Amino acid sequence: MKRIVTLLLAAGLVFGAFGGAQAADIKAKGQWDFNFEFLNNTDFQSKEHGGKGGDTFAGKQRLRTQIDIVASESLSGTVYFEMGDTIWGKDDGALGADGKSVEVKRSYIDWIVPNTDLKVRMGIQGLALPGGVAGSPVMDDDVAAITMSYAFNDMVAATAFWARPYDASATDEAGSTSFDEMDVFGLIVPVTLDGMKITPWGAYSSIGKNLNGADATKYNSASWKQAAAGLRPANLPAGATTTFDKDTTAWWGGLSYELSMFDPIRFKMDGIYGSVQADSEEWERSGWLVIGSLDYKMSMMTPGLFAWYASGDDDDANNGSERMPYISPDFGPTSFGMDKVGAPIATDSLLTVSGAGTWGVGLQLADISFIENLKHTLRVAYIKGTNDAEMAKNGHADLKQDGNGLYLTDEDSAWEVNFDHTYNIYENLALIVEMGYIKLDVDEDTWGNAEYDDAMKLGFNLKYSF
Repeated sequence: MKRIVTLLLAAGLVFGAFGGAQAADIKAKGQWDFNFEFLNNTDFQSKEHGGKGGDTFAGKQRLRTQIDIVASESLSGTVYFEMGDTIWGKDDGALGADGKSVEVKRSYIDWIVPNTDLKVRMGIQGLALPGGVAGSPVMDDDVAAITMSYAFNDMVAATAFWARPYDASATDEAGSTSFDEMDVFGLIVPVTLDGMKITPWGAYSSIGKNLNGADATKYNSASWKQAAAGLRPANLPAGATTTFDKDTTAWWGGLSYELSMFDPIRFKMDGIYGSVQADSEEWERSGWLVIGSLDYKMSMMTPGLFAWYASGDDDDANNGSERMPYISPDFGPTSFGMDKVGAPIATDSLLTVSGAGTWGVGLQLADISFIENLKHTLRVAYIKGTNDAEMAKNGHADLKQDGNGLYLTDEDSAWEVNFDHTYNIYENLALIVEMGYIKLDVDEDTWGNAEYDDAMKLGFNLKYSF
């Protein structure tokens, strides 16, 4: 009996040791975000003037939960769930609830190649091209990808990636896979020096001629609308509404720069050039964007100036587009006409999603604080188009681009005012109030004599981070 007990104890120790070796730490973090907005004329036309009209008030919520499963410093996995956006009183937010809107936002593993310092991340992940001033005007989104990062020393590092935004998974008559994928390859090389940081980068994309927007429900129709509008010219060839030209490729090159050696004065700048090339010139698109900001951090506020300029279409509708192409940007010097980085769930990007085809200048007083835990930001910006008005006058462009803001010509402009507030109720609970106003001035000779109205927003967000 003693021998049997001894054997059982030994077996228990072996299996216990094995179980301990396989154990992993599980960590969870996330965010609840509740939004209540009063909106007016978000398409710049009231119902009386031919606009969509709609409700002036709505409530919605979203939950994002990230679970990290950590086996060791060299191996971990992450799954990131999103529930919402759930509109109160509609679909999953209607009486009875029982919502089914649970999405896998990200799912990837991180691991280090043995005996090296090479870090690998593979799976659906957040991937952003550099944009130090106001986020990336080219691509910043969740995508299936493999990224590899390596630090050569304290000053120089590199990140290379391959991402696959779309794969229609269609087959041709012979049964083999047709050219219906989109791939993006990139290299980012941040160089950190004393008092400054320089980040050159480049990206290349291959776009399949059989990547068809008519089948976009197979691969996220919402993102497809934005990517297709960002990669194709405004004046599409006759009958070409859902596909790309054969042998289509795209590339971008950029430089992100930050100067901090004169702190509390800080200067940032981004310069980007992008091009889409195809067999036919009318399918092509190429252009550039430069944006910079200058801030002076004071004890009670940070005054700053920002400005950008992006190339626009010329008056020839048959030579492609002169606007910078993009895939899925997250670009926002402002918080209503654009998508301010780090903003809560709210209505934004009314003017542009990428800045392409516009220029603008703005003044802001950020992080104004007279009371503990309460901060304000006041921002005023002037935005004007850089696209030649002849494109629109000849019927080759629409003012309202579905989900991509407005097509502003060099005869159109807008004023935007933001007054945003953040109050930390508790350490993990914040109340965010966003007040936005946009005055749009549309040229009648370009777009006709339709009447346009001012857009307004008053939004309340309650954000619980854990």
